[in-house]
Amino acid sequence: MDRHRIFPCGAISAAAGIASAHSSLYLFLAVGFFLFFILCFFKKQILLFALCAAVCILYFTSFYVIDHFNTTIYHEGKFHTLASVQDIPVIDGDRLSFTAETDEGEALKAGYTLRSPQEKRALSALQPGSLCVMQGELKEPKKETVPGTFNQKESMYQKGIHWIFAVQSITSCKPGGGLMPSLLKIRKAGLDFIEENMADSAAGIGRALIFGDRFLIEQDVLDGYQRLGIIHLLAISGLHVGLLSAALFYIFIRFGVTRECAKWLLVIGLPVAAVLTGGAPSVMRAVFMSEIYLLASLSKKNFKSADVISIACLGLLLYHPYLLFQAGFQLSFAVSFVFILSKEILTRPKSRISQLLLGSFLAQLASLPILLFHFQEFSFLSTLMNLFFIPLYIFIIMPLSFGSLLAFICFHPLGEAAAAVLDRLLVWSHQAVKTVSAADVSVFSAAKPPDLLLFFYFTAIFLFLLLLEKEMSLRAVMIPSGLLAAVFVIHACLPQLAGEGEVTMLDIGQGDSMYVSAPGQNGTVFIDTGGTVSFRKERWRKRKKDFSLGESVLMPFLATKGVKKLDALILTHADQDHIGEAHVLIQKHKVKQLIVPKGFAAEPSDEKLLRLALKEGVEVNVAKRGDILHIGNLEFYVLSPKEADKNSKNNGSLVLWMKAGGFSWLLTGDLEKEGEKEMMEVYPNLKADILKVGHHGSKGSTGEELIKQIEPKTALISAGEHNRYGHPHGEVLDILNRHDVKVFRTDRHGSIQHLFRGGNGTFLLHPPYDKVHSPQEKMTAEKQQSSKSRLPDGE
Repeated sequence: MDRHRIFPCGAISAAAGIASAHSSLYLFLAVGFFLFFILCFFKKQILLFALCAAVCILYFTSFYVIDHFNTTIYHEGKFHTLASVQDIPVIDGDRLSFTAETDEGEALKAGYTLRSPQEKRALSALQPGSLCVMQGELKEPKKETVPGTFNQKESMYQKGIHWIFAVQSITSCKPGGGLMPSLLKIRKAGLDFIEENMADSAAGIGRALIFGDRFLIEQDVLDGYQRLGIIHLLAISGLHVGLLSAALFYIFIRFGVTRECAKWLLVIGLPVAAVLTGGAPSVMRAVFMSEIYLLASLSKKNFKSADVISIACLGLLLYHPYLLFQAGFQLSFAVSFVFILSKEILTRPKSRISQLLLGSFLAQLASLPILLFHFQEFSFLSTLMNLFFIPLYIFIIMPLSFGSLLAFICFHPLGEAAAAVLDRLLVWSHQAVKTVSAADVSVFSAAKPPDLLLFFYFTAIFLFLLLLEKEMSLRAVMIPSGLLAAVFVIHACLPQLAGEGEVTMLDIGQGDSMYVSAPGQNGTVFIDTGGTVSFRKERWRKRKKDFSLGESVLMPFLATKGVKKLDALILTHADQDHIGEAHVLIQKHKVKQLIVPKGFAAEPSDEKLLRLALKEGVEVNVAKRGDILHIGNLEFYVLSPKEADKNSKNNGSLVLWMKAGGFSWLLTGDLEKEGEKEMMEVYPNLKADILKVGHHGSKGSTGEELIKQIEPKTALISAGEHNRYGHPHGEVLDILNRHDVKVFRTDRHGSIQHLFRGGNGTFLLHPPYDKVHSPQEKMTAEKQQSSKSRLPDGE
């Protein structure tokens, strides 16, 4: 048995074991690809297979045990504790956030709302390791209630954190000691120094490249780098660790330190550097590999690069098995593995430019399935962008960042000059990134790939690299290239091939937002966007970036569906909780047409929104009673309003009737009882199987007369959890209950999806709490009869 196969196969086996213990999602990929690997290359290697099986079982058992004991000793409710600050506290406007560890050893995600500028200044002195008496309330974190959005509960669980600690008071703080807090204090001092002395762009990049912190980088800049596949340039990676190690080794030698002593100093110093730079997965991998190389050199041993990265993988997964499911860990190891295994391929081109271009291409190829799985997009320009930006960052921006910091320490005016040059260069660089990333032709976007499609992606890439290593020619890679292209085409056409339609009421808090898609996405519509009412804040309270439903919920939802362009955005009326995020979709997502009710623009802000739509090339249409909206294969019948209602925005709501999945649907916006009565007089035979309850279940809407006439079987209510209005009102719920109407509500059930093919449909719920981490609950809806399928008659 070749010993050089042991560690790589062992690393794959360890990943397969952890994945198998975690969920069937990763089980198919991990075990399937591993078996494919074994069967193709190591036939008759019984001992190797037995060793791999043993490693797989070991890591399976290890993860199972760790996961079993990943529990909490606390309960929801009021909480008082003596806790220590475990990381660097972050102050953003009037919000203080940090990780707290209680005196019983359990970590909590703590947050505190600052009450005054004086308190903000006082708590800005809070240091890692500080011991404080804290009072507040423990709250259970939510899992994602909208498909495709961030799963806070799972993210915290993987870090061993089970509670959000809403802190109400912090008192009796005392400084703490220990090695880790001391290192974090040094890191905090460095971050603060850069923020205080450098201009905005230079400070953001300086903190990112020196200390691994992106907090000060603007979100649109991060989005641009992400879309172009060059976000890794804003993170500390193996390249940084390698350059740092080489620089320190050179300095040690120049100061007369022996080579052996210099290596020992690096063995001790690199873990310290990992803490100071944030300890991201790419940093941990690079430091772990450097440690192995150094120790092997000191003991006169020789390890191949494939062995070293495999041992690093085994060690990190044994220490923290949840790392396997993080995008950063997957990308770092996938790209590094491909570079190591493709060493022969990379040395074939004669020119440095060709080698750099080929290396960038191989890195993008290795990261392709991972990027599509986690982010649902991939830039075709990423290879060219890396070809330009990697030298820019390595030879100019990174040296300027480190040089500016050192200059500030040694001679402040020189530091100011260097930082000014860096800032100006970054302004140009960031603008170029934002301009290129805005060109959607450069980005491939698609729905989140299913397990089988991921398997074909990995298989095509593996075959491509294998054949390229044997012969670097077009003929050699023609078959795997064709397979990869076919997978791309299938992925891009997946929604059309699936042939499934849906109606989804999104859980966006106290507001309304509904997504409707015809089968095969032959007609995609958002009805309202939700939104929050924002109040003017004092300057010291303003946060770097306020939460946006559009960017954090609506856009990720559309991305996971693979919707590149909305055929229509319908706004039922001009209340903030219905249209507050419309500008985000109009500006950051392609929208073909905007449909509003007659009399929509009653205020300057409404007119501003319409002007924005026209500026962005969106067709604006006004709808009124009697209109039929043909959007792809979807048809919406407009039942109200007939005229603009100057007295009530709610009664001026667009009321829509449609058919989807064998059901008739009545979507009433915020229509009140007065408007319902007028509509019923015009449409006396109106029926609907499913009712979108008006005005979030307010007692001013959904009168009993409406329920008696339309005879719904199911009602959907969009309302925020524990909202201050008490929606849905008990009176409305009583009416629906008396008429045997099944009620689904977003404050309890999360997003409510109706998936359908032809005349058959199924309801899926995405509840906010899921203690057993099980799949969504499924409920099959009965197909209603023809009495409910009639089109509304009247005017």
